[in-house]
Amino acid sequence: MKSRLCEICSIRVPLFLGPMRLVSTAPLVAAFCQAGGLGCLASAGLSEKRFRLEVEEIRKQTSSPFAVNIAWTTPGAQKVMAWCLAESIGVVISSAGCPEAGLSRLKEKGLTVLQVVANVDQARNAEGLGVDGVITKGYESGGLNARQAVASLPLIPMVADAVSIPVIAAGGIADGRGVAAALALGAEGVLMGTRFLASQECPIHPNYKEAILRGSDTDTIDAQFQRFSVRLWKNPTALNLSGEEPLWEAMADFSRGDDAINKVWSVGQVAGLITRCPSVQEIFEDIITGFREASSRLQKISSLST
Repeated sequence: MKSRLCEICSIRVPLFLGPMRLVSTAPLVAAFCQAGGLGCLASAGLSEKRFRLEVEEIRKQTSSPFAVNIAWTTPGAQKVMAWCLAESIGVVISSAGCPEAGLSRLKEKGLTVLQVVANVDQARNAEGLGVDGVITKGYESGGLNARQAVASLPLIPMVADAVSIPVIAAGGIADGRGVAAALALGAEGVLMGTRFLASQECPIHPNYKEAILRGSDTDTIDAQFQRFSVRLWKNPTALNLSGEEPLWEAMADFSRGDDAINKVWSVGQVAGLITRCPSVQEIFEDIITGFREASSRLQKISSLST
């Protein structure tokens, strides 16, 4: 499983870790990099001291490259950009906006920039600003989504047809079958978040992991707000949210497991596919095996039609 992204990001496998707030931190990022993909440190919610400690800890655990996410609409995004430059971060995943000045600054300093997009126009705009790849975030994904988000199945090929830079698919993918489907649609890599919530190295409380393992295909909702939507674990608390401020106040502390079922927390629709909580390395091995099996099935189907 190789693509242009392996060379662009200096990784062995074109798999990317979704930047999950206060979850995609050193233990998970380093394990992801060690497995051959590109781990991504989620900067949102981190102080400068905590950011630098996380970077230091990642580098202690792996010599492989990793990314940092800059979510431009969050407070302190400009500071995060400065921290990235000071720490000689090589790859940035840019999301929640696509500011020309910020992207130009990163590119001038030689960083690789991957831009999260929700539609074709955003992808074309990002390519015009000189980013190295785009990440198509489908409606199925956990966390913040655009108000008029598009599902991954139509979004991936539409964006792949519209730009010449590599496309990374995100949303609705949890195993090798999903990776094979995304690549067949024109993507050259896949970003996953929810699948790695249920991994041994993920720093969330075991109660959250257990909830995911018991989850079904209908256990998430897409809560609509004025500026964005957000996919959440479906429970009475999430269903009764009214406004953005209560959302942030009610978001779960993933380090604590008290009453996990009734806390407000982000999770993608793929939760219904997750039944095991192995190591990150084992998840990679399962994905690669599943990808090869899916590719083999497609080849057999193709041979029957000739």
